[in-house]
Amino acid sequence: MQTTETTHSISDFSVRLSLRGVILEAHASFLEYDDDLAGESFTGLIHPEDVGKFERAMESALFLERKQSFVCRLLRKGLLPIWMDCHMIRIPDTSPPEFALIAFDVSHWREDESRISYLATHDPLTDLPNRLLFNDRIAVNVASTQRHKQPGFALQLLDLDGFKKVNDTFGHVGGDELIKAVAGRLRMLVRDSDTIARIGGDEFAFILSGVQKARDAEIVAKKILAALHRPFRIDGKTLYISASIGTAIYPDHGKEPVSLFKHAEMAMYSAKDQGGNCWRLFDDLANQEKGDVSMESAMHEGIRNGEFLLHYQPIFCASTGKLRGAEALMRWENPERGATSPAVFIPLAETSGLIDLLGRWVLRMACHQARQWQENGFQDFYVSVNVSPRQFRQERLIDTIKGALDESGLDPSGLMLEITEGILMQDPERSGAILNELKSSGVRIAIDDFGTGYSSLSYLKKFPLSVLKIDKSFVDELPHCEEDVAIISAVLSLARGLGLSVVAEGVETEEQLDFLSRRGCDLIQGYLKGRPLNGIAFREKFLTNDE
Repeated sequence: MQTTETTHSISDFSVRLSLRGVILEAHASFLEYDDDLAGESFTGLIHPEDVGKFERAMESALFLERKQSFVCRLLRKGLLPIWMDCHMIRIPDTSPPEFALIAFDVSHWREDESRISYLATHDPLTDLPNRLLFNDRIAVNVASTQRHKQPGFALQLLDLDGFKKVNDTFGHVGGDELIKAVAGRLRMLVRDSDTIARIGGDEFAFILSGVQKARDAEIVAKKILAALHRPFRIDGKTLYISASIGTAIYPDHGKEPVSLFKHAEMAMYSAKDQGGNCWRLFDDLANQEKGDVSMESAMHEGIRNGEFLLHYQPIFCASTGKLRGAEALMRWENPERGATSPAVFIPLAETSGLIDLLGRWVLRMACHQARQWQENGFQDFYVSVNVSPRQFRQERLIDTIKGALDESGLDPSGLMLEITEGILMQDPERSGAILNELKSSGVRIAIDDFGTGYSSLSYLKKFPLSVLKIDKSFVDELPHCEEDVAIISAVLSLARGLGLSVVAEGVETEEQLDFLSRRGCDLIQGYLKGRPLNGIAFREKFLTNDE
């Protein structure tokens, strides 16, 4: 390379430079400069951030006397940066020293590199960061928080409840459409300083900067759950979904990225075990685990000592006020501990496996009690029993139910099983087979907490159901909340069309009862007409006169 004249024909750009970096001769048509560049400083053609690369290359070429290569951005028309692969060498036998530089356009290489890098770190379906990039962002947030002594942050993991049924119903194309719609909705909920990523099939993750308190994390989680409750349109059909969210807060729940992620994941699975459509904080989980061992031991002891008992809450006809049945509710009363809330011991019983034993006991006791009341003259009476997620997954569920009926002598029509939407939709095919067998035996099925789940309403016509139980949250503000009025009215209309009865839970005022009765609700349950009582007190108060 003696002069730029011998090289510019094989390069996109060539220039001869003085020791001070002044252009002596240039062939720069590629950069679209109209004027002769001779006498100009070469650094004026370089992107300011890359000037250092040029200066270091010139210094090395001067003293080492061999070719120096570097990649920098040259400015086309003095404005547009173009990535160039540059090669510079000192021209022999020049005094003072001169240099020749040739450059080739490598913009397409850089674009390919950027594209490859983007694809490696982003989810192609949603364009959100993927797990690789998200893990890096966690590490960056941890390092930055430690170095600058900044406030902590929250890590939240979200998993859609029952996503498998979406793919089963709409195919993978429909499933992908839902994932994109969910991603778009979630994007609207986070700040620019936060990070949202898709880290699995139907799993998303968030880094919430500056969130240190459980209350702040709860606000975000509830906003997310509320946003996902709004219906989605997939393949021209309306779909309702929910999610399970787990939260861990740095540094309280982990000072290393791996432990922080693990604890958020544990909290998320805990939310899913509770039936989904909720959020859990790892701190709550950790505190719970500390007491689980002693509580579980106490439950075993309580079962042996007969500390568990059943209370019954009456269910009345909304229009006539006639008693029609009762829901069996498990209670635990320890002589030393006193009464323990079902909200505390039932989730523990579910995770520990004790719910299997307790569930069988509840079925047997409830069937015997209903049979006894029927023998005392109350023939048109049924007892309703809740079925937990773990119970429903048991292979011997139907045998357990039939055994309780045979042992008590209760006609199957006197037993109603309450099952939530989420349980049924975890495995719709198996659920349908179980419900069909139960229906053929005469047992009735109720959907508990109807309206709080996430399923497509198509399951209502697929499963052999008898009753919908409207959740208390929709009854609380009747008849003053327009949204609840609309929802209740729609459910009642839907039930009539499908030939299903409706039980409204949580009825506590005459206004609520009057509204439900006028709208055609079949049955009501709540403190207005009766609180849960043990078997003896229930009979004395509600079964003395069968009008």
